[in-house]
Amino acid sequence: MIEQLSVGDASLYLTQVERGISPLRDNYGLHVGDDATLVLERRHALAKHIGRPIVWMDQTHSADVALVRHDGGNTPAVRSRVQVTLGQTDSFLSERDPHLWPQLPCDGVVVDARSWPQAPAVAVMTADCMPIIFSADKGRVVAGIHAGRIGFTTGIILHTLEIFASLGLSAREISVYIAPAICGQCYEVPVEMQRELAQLMPKIAGATRWGTPSLDLPKAAAAQLHAAGCEHVTIDARCTLEDQQWHSHRRDPRSGRYVSLVVPTWENA
Repeated sequence: MIEQLSVGDASLYLTQVERGISPLRDNYGLHVGDDATLVLERRHALAKHIGRPIVWMDQTHSADVALVRHDGGNTPAVRSRVQVTLGQTDSFLSERDPHLWPQLPCDGVVVDARSWPQAPAVAVMTADCMPIIFSADKGRVVAGIHAGRIGFTTGIILHTLEIFASLGLSAREISVYIAPAICGQCYEVPVEMQRELAQLMPKIAGATRWGTPSLDLPKAAAAQLHAAGCEHVTIDARCTLEDQQWHSHRRDPRSGRYVSLVVPTWENA
């Protein structure tokens, strides 16, 4: 099942796990021991469902965010290229062959779809970590980030906002959707870890339903976004550990990954 929502005029799709017993059913991750052929077939079907190519990431819990846009050249050959900026490095992909695009080595992607009718969607794979979706300029500039504990606490949200700012978009213009992740009442951690992180982010400290220390990543992320100037932040309160329709690594370490997919809107403005 694929659930369709929206965020800031962009379309948001969440893949859900159908009934069954295999921990890898409806899995979109290539790194979890699933049959690669089956995973690629699912990815192809998902791209066909939304009618756009998809940018996938090789997620490693980093705070690295790539910017994807048209090259902007004046010749047909150059206009068919897609420019990927990651840090200080630019690389190029062929717009004509999106099925050959590699997974980008990062944990966040911003797509500038202004003047790009068939701009790709961004896929974020998770199984308890936070998928965070951004949308601005009537959905024509979007982002998807994989914000686990490490990536979040090392600044991936702020790095994403910096890229939006470089594109002329302030935080108050961005709508943000925090998709299903493990909730603050389930994400149990050692007390030392909680104390250390709470010194940096007081809103991150929580307690489990059974009274032990926890981290509330969605609450802390929303607080950071508000502090940065984002006025439109939505938390999807569904918990991946509690709700069987999502993959959860804590529930089953053999689990696959579900996808939060943001599709940019294009208007000939």
